Amino acid sequence: MNDTIREIFCSRRVKTAAVALPLIVLFLAFAPKWLFFILLLAVLALLGHEGWPLFFGERGGFILHGPVWFLSFLLFLAAYLGGVVALSGALTISVFVLVLLLFEAGLEAEALPRFAMAVLFIIYLPFFFVHLLLIWDLPDGRSLVAMVFMVTWGGDAFSYYCGTYWGKRKLSPVISPNKTVEGFLAGLFGGAFFALTLTWLGFISIAWNEAVVLGLAANFLGQMGDLFESYLKRSHGVKDSGGLIPGHGGFLDRVDSVLFAAPVVFYAYTLWVL
Repeated sequence: MNDTIREIFCSRRVKTAAVALPLIVLFLAFAPKWLFFILLLAVLALLGHEGWPLFFGERGGFILHGPVWFLSFLLFLAAYLGGVVALSGALTISVFVLVLLLFEAGLEAEALPRFAMAVLFIIYLPFFFVHLLLIWDLPDGRSLVAMVFMVTWGGDAFSYYCGTYWGKRKLSPVISPNKTVEGFLAGLFGGAFFALTLTWLGFISIAWNEAVVLGLAANFLGQMGDLFESYLKRSHGVKDSGGLIPGHGGFLDRVDSVLFAAPVVFYAYTLWVL
């Protein structure tokens, strides 16, 4: 057991998290919204660079590259200036623009698949990701943003180590052979634990049962996001989306769970808590 604990705390995953998490906490505590907006845009650029080949292949979709990135920026700007209503309008406009590009391509064999992947790309990356900016404007918004990261990344740590050392039953052997049912359940527990901890410490002003539901829902969707990215990678025969983060792969490998968790936290808090 001592060797197991030592291996956990000496792993590259833990060392990277030990450096990154304090920086994130400091940023969330003191940064103004405009700086958070710029940071999210910079991270989106990295996510898009890593994610583009997973949607279009190494050499595909270049005819859509400019329009898709313009529409991605439009979604971010709309959310920054006008909130969720403006974001919904920008997403609608984005689909209309892509339909016009589809008409321009005519009946070319690959036109419709490229259009479908472009819509999926815009929803998966800029639309889902910008919900962190929408969460920022909620009551206790900075703490809720921190909760999204803690519930997903903290839950992922529970899932990874419990699944590695005690997992027996495979969760999804075709999509992600290393994930186990035991790890999945441990992740849910971790998500609820971190959400409750933030509430108990007074950072988020919600009832304990609301914290449990938010933590469970965010972690569950976060694990689905992790599986979705694994599906994209497996369909293209790659292990990691990149190699910028030691012990974690690429930025998309680290943010895949956040992409799915952020919208559920925003809408659940808005519709249920407020």
